[in-house]
Amino acid sequence: IGDDVLMVSGSDCFGTPITVEADKEGKAPEEVANSYHEKDVHLFKDILDLSYDLYTKTLTDQHIKVTQDFFVKLLENGYIFVDKSSQYFSPTEKRFLPDRYVIGKCPNCGFADARSDQCDSCGKVLNQGELINPVSTISKEPVELKETQHYFIDWPKLQPKIVQYVKTHSSGWKDWVRAETLGWLNEGLKPRAITRDIDWGVPIPKDRIPENMLINDIDTKRIYVWFDAVIGYYSASLLWAQETGGDWKSFWYNKDAYHYYFMGKDNLMFHTIFWPGQLMGFDDQLHLPDLPSINMFFHLEGEKFSKSRGVTIEIKDLVEKYGNDRVRFYITLVMPETRDSSFSWSDFKEKINGVLVANIGNFIHRALSVGYNNGFNVSADKIFPEVLAEVKSSFSTARNYLEKCEFRNYLEVILKLAGFGNKLCDEEKIWELAKKDTTRFGAVMTNLYFIIGSLGYLFAPLMPEA
Repeated sequence: IGDDVLMVSGSDCFGTPITVEADKEGKAPEEVANSYHEKDVHLFKDILDLSYDLYTKTLTDQHIKVTQDFFVKLLENGYIFVDKSSQYFSPTEKRFLPDRYVIGKCPNCGFADARSDQCDSCGKVLNQGELINPVSTISKEPVELKETQHYFIDWPKLQPKIVQYVKTHSSGWKDWVRAETLGWLNEGLKPRAITRDIDWGVPIPKDRIPENMLINDIDTKRIYVWFDAVIGYYSASLLWAQETGGDWKSFWYNKDAYHYYFMGKDNLMFHTIFWPGQLMGFDDQLHLPDLPSINMFFHLEGEKFSKSRGVTIEIKDLVEKYGNDRVRFYITLVMPETRDSSFSWSDFKEKINGVLVANIGNFIHRALSVGYNNGFNVSADKIFPEVLAEVKSSFSTARNYLEKCEFRNYLEVILKLAGFGNKLCDEEKIWELAKKDTTRFGAVMTNLYFIIGSLGYLFAPLMPEA
């Protein structure tokens, strides 16, 4: 397409998943976070062949400083206040227990093992006290609510700005993403604590907070992960500029820029409501998210992925056995863009053999083989009007789908063009035409090669190794 692109991401190193794993392994959270970060970098770069301008982590001093800058600026702008809240506390362990350390029945869908911050089944974001029959995941004993002082972000105060943002930015969003976002806004946003009684997280910058705004026991509390993780997009851009000399402002203070975000549906609220709100509260001149490309859940053989239950696939093994391109092709074909979908081994083999090989591969192999075995002169002035029209239409439609992150539809355009080429092969009977009419044969083969070349360009974003 020819646009200047900055692609950044990173490992989210704070939060309870890390501390839960650290407890299991008997290691420090930082050691676990760094270990998984190194594995992620290896997987993305060496196995999946993904290329980022910068893949960083939220453990860096630079990210911590930027997160604290956000905190202080939101506080100065009147969007953070101090209040008391009830947090889950374990009498058995004599400690406050954050999100993944407490499970119970979801009040929204009834799922038995919902986390205290969000239900993994229905995606509902939960507030402290909403779980039914909450228990500690460590002791399995009941937990209780205990009052503690924290910093809260004033979402009701930011809501008018967020509503206006959604009105002006959501026309290109998926219908279900827009509907779910509006549903949250129509319910009315409530203040949400951005600190927790934990020791693993971004430190609260107490030396930059007015004395009358300091909370009790501030040294035993940290900025919580849902607030700091999304700031990583911004801090990574600044770090990229710092390391390369690049112009980060051309992406963040440019009305003509376009921002894409990629995630699953359990992160919808954090990217269509919270992150835009944080940006506007920090600096209302910053570029806001344009297209949150959010997918629904992807399962394995109809079941939710779960390492503990053995419902999992090692991506490294999958790619090394079948190749990146086959895996990319299948996942794109069944991507859960508008509804949950599932990886199925039988369907994987069926789609690779029946669609990629039998449709696309068969067309390309037939055309190239007949052309190679019989020889012909390629002539650009022999492109048939109907072929040129089909290819132009394919590129135009494909670009539209690609820019909207409708990858399944993008792939359907490719399959349709390959089908068009197959039909031309059959209608012209090229294997017979080579012997009967060499002039017509040369013209037809020129068009078939033109279609194959076009498929190559269209396939490049999905199957770069092909």
